[in-house]
Amino acid sequence: MRGVIVPLVTPFNEDYSIDLQALEEHINYLQRAGVNGIFINATTGEFTSLSFEEKKLLAEKGREMVTSTFYLVGTASTNTFEVLELTKHAQDIGADYAVIAPPYYCPLSEEALFNHYSMIAEKTDIPIIIYNIPSCANPLSAPLIKKLALEYSNISGIKETIDSVNHVRDVIFEVKGERKDFKVFTGLDQHFLNTLLLGGDGGIMACANFAPELHIALYRAFEEKNFEKAMKYARKLAKLSKVYDLASSFGSAIKIAMGIRGFSIKPILRPPYTMDGEDVREKIKELLSSLELVP
Repeated sequence: MRGVIVPLVTPFNEDYSIDLQALEEHINYLQRAGVNGIFINATTGEFTSLSFEEKKLLAEKGREMVTSTFYLVGTASTNTFEVLELTKHAQDIGADYAVIAPPYYCPLSEEALFNHYSMIAEKTDIPIIIYNIPSCANPLSAPLIKKLALEYSNISGIKETIDSVNHVRDVIFEVKGERKDFKVFTGLDQHFLNTLLLGGDGGIMACANFAPELHIALYRAFEEKNFEKAMKYARKLAKLSKVYDLASSFGSAIKIAMGIRGFSIKPILRPPYTMDGEDVREKIKELLSSLELVP
């Protein structure tokens, strides 16, 4: 698995129920666009606002809908036993990968984090992408990532949502240096090209929900060794990533941008998240217009 992977938004109706029709429309759109993977129950999908049963339902529905790309299911929780059950469920429904962010809220030692992932890896067979997002959860150091990768063959890669080229460099050189099949993905649109240049495998990036053509163009240019074109799209993605600074949450930024670009997904977030107002919408529209993504 390499390339552009999309961490899906979760569409909601006005009553906060899951809008499965909009989900199917969006997944079909992304598959037609040519993305390399689709990731459900992601941070962008507001997984912390979903019930345990809803996470399973979305995983099952997504498995039915994703037919032409890799299919990834988020199984993170603060509860190790819940992670284990969700990961076994992802395995049972035929997901290609489980994506597991570390426990959040309670600070944990590296030993505790190692034990958390060890329990999951030892009791499941599905390939696991661990997910380093230190702004939201316990951070994963490069030595800890290396220890997990070398100990467990089914810990297959990492998503790095960290604004540090040095950390990503260390993971690529130190972990992939000893285990060639270990995958390294950035979670930040603006780090897509430099992750590829360092020897990484792609990106799992939220802006690909509404502008996958930019990510796909960069990846294809990189694969073709057309670095001038790749740099052109890297600059576009660097500017596009400013969308996160304009809104109060990932979900709000992405759903507002999707609405501006004409997607059918409603501008609804589940509490405690709130949608930003017209002032933020106008700023995001101005940003998208400057990149010729809207008139």
